[in-house]
Amino acid sequence: MLGTYMAHAQVDSTQNVVSTQLENYEVDYMNPKVFTLEDIDVKGDTKFSKNQIIRYAGFSIGEEIELPGSKVNNAVKKLWRSKMFSDIDIYIKEIKGNKVTLTLELVSVPELADIKINGIKKSQREDIIKANKLNPGVKITNNLINSTNNKIKEYYTGKGFPNSTIKVEQTPVDGSKDKQNLILNVDRGERVKIKNIVFEGNNELPSKRLRKAMKDTKRKSINVFKSSKMIPEKYQADLENVVNEYKSVGFRDAKIVSDTIMQVDPKNLVVKVQVEEGKPYFLGDVTFSGNSIYTSEQLKRVFSYKTGDRYDAVGINKKISGSDKDDDIQTLYMNNGYLFARVFPVEKNVKNDTIDLEIKIYEGTQATLNKVTILGNTEAHDHILYRELRTKPGDLFSKTEIRRTLMELASLGYLEPTQISPDIKPNPENNTVDIDWKVAPKSSSQIELQGGYGAGTFIGTLGLTFGNFSIGNMFRGEAWKPVPMGDGQSLSVRAQAGNGYKNYSLSFTEPWIGGKRPTALSTSFYLSQYGYTDQWGEKANLDILGATIGLNKLLTWPDDYFRLSNSLSFQRYNFDNYNLAVGNLNYENGSSNNINYTLGLTRNSAGPDPIFPEDGSEMSVSVTATLPYSLMGKEKDYSTMSDTEKFEWLEYYKVKAKAYWYKQIAGKLVVRVGGEFGALGTYNRKIGTIPFERFYLGGTGLSQSRFDGREIVALRGYEDSSTGGGQVGDLTPTGGGTIYNKFSLELRYPITMSQQAKIYGLTFAEGGNVWGSTSEYKPFELKRSVGAGVRIYMAAFGLLGFDFGYGFDKGFGQTERSGWQTHFIIGQQF
Repeated sequence: MLGTYMAHAQVDSTQNVVSTQLENYEVDYMNPKVFTLEDIDVKGDTKFSKNQIIRYAGFSIGEEIELPGSKVNNAVKKLWRSKMFSDIDIYIKEIKGNKVTLTLELVSVPELADIKINGIKKSQREDIIKANKLNPGVKITNNLINSTNNKIKEYYTGKGFPNSTIKVEQTPVDGSKDKQNLILNVDRGERVKIKNIVFEGNNELPSKRLRKAMKDTKRKSINVFKSSKMIPEKYQADLENVVNEYKSVGFRDAKIVSDTIMQVDPKNLVVKVQVEEGKPYFLGDVTFSGNSIYTSEQLKRVFSYKTGDRYDAVGINKKISGSDKDDDIQTLYMNNGYLFARVFPVEKNVKNDTIDLEIKIYEGTQATLNKVTILGNTEAHDHILYRELRTKPGDLFSKTEIRRTLMELASLGYLEPTQISPDIKPNPENNTVDIDWKVAPKSSSQIELQGGYGAGTFIGTLGLTFGNFSIGNMFRGEAWKPVPMGDGQSLSVRAQAGNGYKNYSLSFTEPWIGGKRPTALSTSFYLSQYGYTDQWGEKANLDILGATIGLNKLLTWPDDYFRLSNSLSFQRYNFDNYNLAVGNLNYENGSSNNINYTLGLTRNSAGPDPIFPEDGSEMSVSVTATLPYSLMGKEKDYSTMSDTEKFEWLEYYKVKAKAYWYKQIAGKLVVRVGGEFGALGTYNRKIGTIPFERFYLGGTGLSQSRFDGREIVALRGYEDSSTGGGQVGDLTPTGGGTIYNKFSLELRYPITMSQQAKIYGLTFAEGGNVWGSTSEYKPFELKRSVGAGVRIYMAAFGLLGFDFGYGFDKGFGQTERSGWQTHFIIGQQF
C-alpha cells in the first residue's frame, strides 16, 4: 500500500549538518517504481518563481522519475548547496496511475537588511562589520551568527576582555518575508590584566629572567610598551619561550610541568608556572660531515661555539640555520648558490653532562636564477625597477642579495615598502629558481609643507616634489600624470618664507646617469632674499644666488652600501646695508663669492623601510673646501683691508661626520643611537674664520636666517639657534660656531605601518653644543635634553611630527634652564 514519500533537508542547529530521510512511504527499495512527473507544487516564503525553483532543482515536467530514486535526493542536495534555504521538504501530493504530483516546501534563509551593534564604540562597530562581512544582503545562517560571535569574542580577548558576551536578536522587516534585521548586544565585561606571573621550581634561573623571556605575556607595570593582556595563543608560545630560555643556557631537559591561570578578582589574573629545570649540559666535540665546498675550519668559525661551552640548543640551531643576522651555516651556503643545501645537527654522543655534536651537511648543486619578474608595478617603466634588482637571470641564488634588493626597491620612494615581497619558486629538478617580486605602487608626488616654530617665529616651505619624473617624456602627452612620469627621476620646486625671508629653488636628479650603473647626477638652483629694517629705520637686504651640480656613485668596496659623492657649488652674496655681525666684523655693503668643492663618503644600510628603519646604520663623512686664495700669488697686507675686501672670495674648509645605528631591542621597539660632528677652519690666520658657513644648534633644525650658508642642527628642548650665539629671538645672523658636536639616543615604537599612514611614537635623550673656536672645544660640555614625540608619514604630505622636549641647561643669553619646549616639524626627520 502506498503512503506519502518525503525527502527532508534541514539545518541541524547543534551540528550545522544536513540530514536526509524517508518518511511514511512504504516502498520496495529493491524495486523502485517509475512515474511520470505531472507537476510540482512549490510552497514556502521563497522569493523565486515556481519555474525557477523547478529548473534549479533539476526537474522537468513530463519526465520519468523513480520513487525512491536519486533524482529526488539530488534535487534536495542541489537546493541545499545553494545556501538559500534553511528547510527543504519534498513529498508526494498525489498519484494517479503512473503519474505523480510532488510538493516542494521551502523555507528561505533570510537576508540581512540592517545590523545594529550595541555596547561598543563606533570605530569598533565598523571593524566588526568589515571583518565579518556583515553587509546588507548577506544570508543570515547559523554559521554566520556563530562565526560572528566567535570573532567578536576573539577580538575582545585580544583587547584584554576575555569574559565578553554577545546576545543575538533577529527581528523581521515589515513588508518583507525574506529579510531580517540583526541586533548584536555586546557586553565586553571587565578588562582583565595579569597581576603577577609566579614561577615555581626555578632554582637556576631567576623569575625575572623567565618573565622577560615571555615576549607577549607580561604582568602589569608602568611600562606602556608592555601589554598585560592574556591572549591564549601568545601565552602558549611564551611558555615555549620559557623552555627555550633554559635550553639557551644548557638546560636541555627543561620543561613546563604545569601552568595555572587564576582570576583573583574581576580585573586581575595570576599565572603560576611550575618548571622542571633538569641539569646543565656542555658542548663536547663538534664534527662536520658531508662538507666539500667549505672546510671544517671555515664552518667552525661560522658556528662559533667551542668545546666546553654551555649546550645552547637555541643558539646552536640559529648558527646552523635561521640566524636573524644571516651569519649561519645555511646562509653561507645559500649566498653561494646552494639553495638546496641542508644542514642539521645530530647529538652523536651524550656522556654525563657532555654532548658531542655532529653537523651533517647535504650540499647539493648550485642553483641559478631562471625567471625574475616584477608584478604589480603601475607607476614606473619596467626597466626602472629591473635595473634595481640584484637578483637577475643567470646569477647564482643569494639570500643576501634578495634582502638587499628588497631594501633597494623600498628606497625608491614610489613603491610601498611593506608590500614588497619576493615569491621564491625553487625548481629542484633542474636546480633553478624563479622569483616573482610582488610590489604595490604608492604616490611618488608629494606636496611639501615643511615648517618649524621657534624663537617666536615660524618658517615654512611650500613645494612640489615628483619622485618618479621623466624628462624624456616631456613631449608625450599620455605620460603626463599630471607631469611626465615613469623614469625614476626627481624634480622639486620649492618656495620658502619666514619673517622677512624668501627662498626659491629648483632641483633635478637623475639616479642612473648613463643607465648602466647607479650613479646619480643632481643639479639645483636657488635664489634667497632677506630683508629687515634696522633700529634707525634703514632697510637692509641680502640676496644670494646659488647653483650646485653633483655626482653620487655607488661603490663596490669596502661593500656596496658605500656611495662616493662629488659636488661643485657656487654662491654669490650681495649685501646692501646688511650687518653680518660676527665678533668685530664690519660687513654691511659689498659682495662675496663662494666656489667650493665637496667630497663625501656615505654608507647607508638602514632599512628595510626608510621611514621606520629597524636595523642597519647611516654614516657619512665629508670635506668641503675652497681654493686657498690668500696663499696664492703675492702676499697681501690683510691688516689694512676692510672686511668686505677680505671676504670678497671666501676661503675655508669644513669637515663633517655623522653616524647613527638602528636596532630592534625588544619586540617592535627600535633604538636609534649615534652622533655627529662638524668643524669650520681657515687656511690663513691673518684673515680668520669666515663669517659664513657656521654652525647653529637648537630647536627643530628649521629656522630663519640660513642666508649666510649656516647649518642649523636640531636639538630638541631648546629654542631654534638658542645655543648658537646671539640673543634668543634675534632674527639677524649673530655669530654661530666653528665647531660643534651632538649625541642622540632615541627609542621608537610603531603604532601603525599601514600603506595609508605610518605612525610611530618616540622618546629621546640628546645633548649638543657649539663653540667659537677649537681652543674652546669641550666635547662633553653639552646642552642636554629629554622628551617624547610622535611621527606621522603620509605619502602625499611627507613626514609630520610633534615633540615635547625638556632642556636641562641654559640657552645662550638665558639666565634659567630652557625647560619645556614644544616643536612642530613637517617634512624633516631627526
